[in-house]
Amino acid sequence: MIPPITRRSSLKAFGAATVFAPALIRHASAQTLPPLPNLAANDAVLLEPGQPGYDTYEPAANERMLLRPKLRALCKTANAVSVMVSWCRSNNLPFAVRSGGHSYEGFSQSASVVIDTRMLKQIAFDRTARTMTVGAGATLGPIYESIGAAGFGFPGGSCPTVGIAGHALGGGFGLIARPFGLACDNLQWLELVDPQGAIIQVDAQHNPDLFWAARGGGGGSFGAVTRFRFKIFRIPQVVVLGVTWRLPQTHARQLFKAWQAWAPHAPANITTFLRVGHAAGGLIELHCAGQSIGSVAEFKRELRALTNVAQPVSPPNLEPMSFLNGAKHFFGGPAPPTFFKAKSDYITSPLTDAGVTTLLGQLETTPSVVAICDSYGGAVTSVARDATAFSHRAGTLFCIQYFSEWTNAVETQTELGHIRTLYAAMRPFVSGECYVNYCDLDLTNWAQAYWGANLPRLRQIKAAFDPNNLFRHAQSIPVA
Repeated sequence: MIPPITRRSSLKAFGAATVFAPALIRHASAQTLPPLPNLAANDAVLLEPGQPGYDTYEPAANERMLLRPKLRALCKTANAVSVMVSWCRSNNLPFAVRSGGHSYEGFSQSASVVIDTRMLKQIAFDRTARTMTVGAGATLGPIYESIGAAGFGFPGGSCPTVGIAGHALGGGFGLIARPFGLACDNLQWLELVDPQGAIIQVDAQHNPDLFWAARGGGGGSFGAVTRFRFKIFRIPQVVVLGVTWRLPQTHARQLFKAWQAWAPHAPANITTFLRVGHAAGGLIELHCAGQSIGSVAEFKRELRALTNVAQPVSPPNLEPMSFLNGAKHFFGGPAPPTFFKAKSDYITSPLTDAGVTTLLGQLETTPSVVAICDSYGGAVTSVARDATAFSHRAGTLFCIQYFSEWTNAVETQTELGHIRTLYAAMRPFVSGECYVNYCDLDLTNWAQAYWGANLPRLRQIKAAFDPNNLFRHAQSIPVA
């Protein structure tokens, strides 16, 4: 049995802080709200501070960015979302739209109003058409449970509590991305509440510019999505991989270079990530994990590109299982909210010896930070850069996510300093492109970093569809 490895368990393994402290929650001002909209109980639940249930819906993934809104509108229908958008617009109230609550920088938080779609969590699928229709509040775990029980799969991420809405709107990388593409590549249709409060249909025939923007343009810029339809895939089996090395820096550098030469160019059946961080005794730990829709024999043969370079702690463990069990393997146990910070880089030319040495040297001296490298190629990069708003296509080798997590609020400034130092050290060796789903408020030229050459078209669509910038947050699409 392969020991399960998740993002959070991997961080704890690399020495993340473990002292608990309460979240630092920013409170709204004492300004009173206008009269609330008249919504029936089967449409929405409206919660203000102090009311029963308010605190139940407050937690989000990143405690560092929590806000206590004056009003949380838990919408059960698209009509309720429409009413709330119109009410906020009419009363000039800022608001955020929330689904899973995993926005790294809290863009689904607001000190004013939160239009919360978590009760829009219906999941249905059509075996014949091989599609699924899901509410904007559905999360990846229940989606995989529903379609996986019928032998289908979907190329989304590995965290079960991530909301489908933010995940897919920003791109949506997962462990079967190289054979099947990103989540956004499999989006066929969506239902959205526009800035006027109208409920509209968006696909290749209806509002095609908006459909283009919805595939990688990020959430919170154009409207509040209430439903999606995605293509799903019959997946009889996946092969799950886990293999670990603990090496001195010289040998770790050789293995990293072998992974970056192999993973983006491996057969498209195979998707892997490489997690790199500090280990005891001055060593570097490198853990390669992933999935393949091909055979065990093919995966084992391909892994020689790594095992011939350095001896792992134990032989690679390759285990065939159903798509659902493969997804569950990476779920891990319940993960309570913590404090964290992430940054990202896209690698479009192999990291040089100096670049790899810098990365490993920084990780060796900052035990609480890890680098998680996701291999691109295959179906991810076969799509033209301008075919969707997600621009990180041909020529993209892999994405590095730098991640630091801690549970003691007093460590925040120290931990932010560590990850910022590592990120700064990597600037000479990277493309300057970043992943919008790993949003980062430290970035100065963030719009260019997220969307590159697709930014001008995104700004034009934003100006045409939402000229008054009703749907906005700190890194939403700028109005042209």
